[in-house]
Formats: sequence, structure tokens, C-alpha cells
Amino acid sequence: MAAGQRLSVPAPRVGIYNRCSTEEEAQKNALAVQAEESREIATVRKNWIIAAQYIESESGTTVKNRTEYQRLLEDMEKDLFDIVMIKSIDRLTRSAKDWYLFLNKLTESDKQLYIYMEDKFYTPDDSLISGIKAILAEEFSRELSKKIKNSHGRRQQMHRQKKPAGLNITRPMFGWDKVGKDVYRLNDAEAEAYRMAFDMAGAGKGFYTIANYMYDQGVRGKNGGRISNVQWRKMLYSPRAHGAMVIHTREYDFDTKRFVSLPPEEWITIENALPPIVSEAYQSEVLNAIAGRKTEYSLGTAGRDMSQAGRYDLSGKLICAECRAVYYRTTFRSGGRRVAEWKCSTALKKGRKASNEGGCDNINLLEEELHKMIGAACKKQYDNLFGAQRGIADEAFALVRRAVRDDPAKSEVCRLEKECERLERKKRVLLDKLVNETITDTEFAQCREELDSRMGLITDKLRLLQEQSLASAGQEERLEAVKGALRNGDVVDRAKLKELVMRIDQIYVYPDRKVEILFNRTKLQGLMKLYGGKTDSAVDDDSENVPCRIRTEYIHENGSSERRREINQQILNILRDNPGIRAKDLPELLGVGYSYVNTSIKALKKAGKLRYEKGKAAGTGVWRVQDGNEA
Repeated sequence: MAAGQRLSVPAPRVGIYNRCSTEEEAQKNALAVQAEESREIATVRKNWIIAAQYIESESGTTVKNRTEYQRLLEDMEKDLFDIVMIKSIDRLTRSAKDWYLFLNKLTESDKQLYIYMEDKFYTPDDSLISGIKAILAEEFSRELSKKIKNSHGRRQQMHRQKKPAGLNITRPMFGWDKVGKDVYRLNDAEAEAYRMAFDMAGAGKGFYTIANYMYDQGVRGKNGGRISNVQWRKMLYSPRAHGAMVIHTREYDFDTKRFVSLPPEEWITIENALPPIVSEAYQSEVLNAIAGRKTEYSLGTAGRDMSQAGRYDLSGKLICAECRAVYYRTTFRSGGRRVAEWKCSTALKKGRKASNEGGCDNINLLEEELHKMIGAACKKQYDNLFGAQRGIADEAFALVRRAVRDDPAKSEVCRLEKECERLERKKRVLLDKLVNETITDTEFAQCREELDSRMGLITDKLRLLQEQSLASAGQEERLEAVKGALRNGDVVDRAKLKELVMRIDQIYVYPDRKVEILFNRTKLQGLMKLYGGKTDSAVDDDSENVPCRIRTEYIHENGSSERRREINQQILNILRDNPGIRAKDLPELLGVGYSYVNTSIKALKKAGKLRYEKGKAAGTGVWRVQDGNEA
């Protein structure tokens, strides 16, 4: 190094974390202002290099769901920056515990913390006062939560005293329109559909039927989409239907850092908060009718155990035709993997009939084979549902292509390029002002430096976006691969089969391996309507409560059964070609024991596939293979 030459020290890298406090969230531009302010301080005042900026739009005291905060911690370990910059402690966290955890991570990563509201770096000497600040911030959030709860209570009291009180509902509600601040008015068309749904439910129609009928009639949700059966159920059960609002059903626990559901006695109910669609008495009448309604099938009064319903796709659906008990799912280990098997619950509880008079001898069902059986039976019964992949596959592929090509980076590139042009114009105007002596050299230098700094940031961002575009250059080839997989594979068929299984009400299992699958007609008709198929024409009764049926057989061969069948076939082939061969010579040819061959010969004789004709002299008999060559 030449004498007198100074060593160049690189500028520190900074990671900026921005988040607005709860009271600032009402200000739409608060977060944007904070982000711009922090960037200016880092680049202009401190001459730092911004390595990353984390802008958090999620409010609250817990850090679990704050994705940008979690990304900040990850990048801290990756040594992406030297300094973490925040506005104040309460912007980072309002939990004393999380604050100390952050400090521990900061120390382990050998990073500095700069708080620009105080214009100082955090030091170990600040630990006491900063901890107190974190505790005070957490206490502030607790007090704010209490104020919100008290506000709910005051609203309830004012409604009871018939005094106006604002009730701000943030989400759109089907049946009402928000026409002013805390003012709601009935939407006549939606309210009429709402009342019709109550009438249909009171008349015995199920929620699937209601959803399908309303969709056919052109009734749509606030977002313009289909209203599902689950949504209709919630709407009919909601106290909003008769004008009441139930609030404060859960609250935030600052100790466990999560929301907890509150018992009904702590809920706050505000009567007459909305214009009613139906009376409270009529709503109660309909809901009581729904609760008391039971569906009975023609095959008997078999009970369906709902204790495990929903845990697996066949839970509560498999019924033993022998004792009318449900099947339970069990597992065992075979060949290094866990195998699922369904067994009659009576057999599990009481054993087989040989050991217990109240037991059950019905068959067990391997889950893998059971799904194969159901799939084959459904494809055979509703063959027009399957195989027509191209239209659906092309439609799905179009959605995938649109999602991939709809690159938000393109619009961002356009915006940044326009910003560059705007800054270039400003620089030209600035130069004109200097030439015309409108501004001084010092003012020109300061403004020019600020413009160059902003241009540098934009240029860096443009370079990153261009690198991302290069990384996705081969997307067309990948899209074609996706298209081929959708068209040639069985993805669509498997999805349809899963939809069919979801519409199964019961599967009766008989000891002779016969199986009867019963579909819910209403649910099945909705699926058929969607795909253009037809339901079972053999069912004459068109009532909603009579399910469609598929009769099939459960066939399962384990490894030993398959081997036995192969050996039997080999025996028949050998004896057909060499009728005079002796039975004692077969074990050596087949590579099995004499007793194994003897058992197979007995089974083949019993099945009528083989017989032995004795000759006049000893050892001169011949074998006769009967009924073709199949075992």
C-alpha cells in the first residue's frame, strides 16, 4: 500500500424492519410513510447499504404469524446484514419474552440493533430499560384489549336501553347491504332467497339440495360465487337471521400467545343490531325440525357410529351386514410398512363366534384392496363420468398457465422503469435550475446526491427482477410437461373417484364377500349434474332418502394365495403335457414339498379340474385335466 493511502472500509449493510402499531392501523399510509422514512435515514443520513427491508402488515403482539419478522430472524442467521434497524421497541414486539428472545438471537448472530427514533444503537447497558419498555408495550396491548371488550359491553347496554350505538361489521353479509357508517339495510333479493332457504329446510330439504337449488335459481354470494351447503347451514343457524349479533366469542390470551374460545356465558349478544330477515320464533322452529329429523333407509335400522366420522374417508360408513355394527380401522406392520385393515367392531370387542356367542365372523377388509374395489365398481357403474379427461384437463391447464404467466414482477418492472424516467427528468430540471442560477451549488449537490441514491436503489431492484425473469425462462417447457401429465395421467379420474366416495352414505359388508355401496341420491345427483353423468336407473323410487346402490364383491389374494394359484396352474400344465407322470415326481419339478403338491392336487380334484384314471397294472394310471386350462 502506498504511503499515506487510506484503507477503504465498506459501508455497513442494514436490514430494516417496519411495522405499524395497532393505533396507527387506521391511517392507510402509516406503514408506507414509516418504510420510506427508514430508507431515507439509512441511505441519506447514515450512508448504509440496505440489504433487505421487511414490511409487516400483520398486527398483534405474537410473532408466530408475522412472516416478515420470521424472515428477518432467518436472514440474521444467514449473515445477510450487519445492522437491524427499527423505529422503536414496540414496533418490533410488545412481548417481554419475545424481546429477550430477539436479543439472544441478535447476540448469537453478532449483529447490532439501531433504534432510529432514539438515534442510538442498543447496548447491553440498555437491557433493563429496554425490557421495561417491552413490558409496558405488552401492558398497553392488554389495556387496549380490555377497552375493546368494555366497548362491546357498552354497545350491548346501549342497545338494551334502545339507544343508538355503532356496530361496525367489517365483512359483507348475505342478506344485508352496508349503506353508511354502522348502518345496514336489507337486500330484498338476497333476503327473499334467505327466507326461501328457511322454508326449504323446514319442509325437510337438506343443505345440499338447498345449495343446488339456489345455484340453479341464480342466487350468488357477495363475492359472486356459489354458496356452498356449509355456508347455507351457517346462515340458517346464525342469530343474524333474526337480527341479533353475537360478539366477543373469543379473546387473545397474552400468556399463551393465542386466541382462546370463550364459554357461551361470556358471549355478548346485541339484539336488534340488524333488520331481521325472519322472526326468532320461526328460526327456532326450523332449527328444531332439522335437529329432530332422521333419515331411515330401506335396508333396516342399522346404527351409524359417528364417533370417528370424518377422520378417514370411510369412517362410519362401513356396516357389518351380519350384526349391523360399524367397521373400525386398525393397522399392522407387514414387509416394513404399515398396512390398514377394517374389522367389524363386534369382532374386535367380543371376538369370533367360536370363542364368544355374541361375537361376529364377518370378513376383514384391507383398506388398499377396499379402495380398489370401490374404484372399479364406480367406474363400471358410472363409466360416463370417467375417461373424458381432455376438456377438464385443458381447463385446469389454462388456469395453471394463467397463474404462471400472470407475473406480478412484470408490472413492478414497468413501475420502476417509469420511476427511473421521472427521476431522470428531475435531474434535468435540477441542472437547468443550476444553469439559471435558481439554486446554489450546495443545494444542487445535495439534491443530485439524493436523486442518485434513489436511482441506485431502483436500479438494484430492477436487476434482481431481471434475474428472476431469467430464472423462469424455461417455464414453457415445464408448462407443456404439466399439460401432458394432466391429459395422459389419471389425475382427473382420481379426483372424480374421491368425489364419489365422499357421497357414499353406507357400505354393507356380507360374510360371503358381497358388498353393497349406498350413495346419497341428492349428493350424487349434484355431482352427476356437474359432470353430465346419470344416476342408477334401476332405482325406481325417486325420493331423496333412497340412496343409489352398487353391488360388487370384495376379492383379495395375499402372497400365499397367489403362489398357490400359480403352483396349481403349473401342475395342470405339467399333467396336461405328461398325463402319465407320477405325483411323487412333481415336487422336484416345481421346487416345493410333497405335502404342498398333495394339498394342491386335492384342491384341484375337489374343484373338478383334475381326476386320476387308474390303469390295469400298478403305476400305469394317467391324469385327466378337466374344464380347460385355468386353475
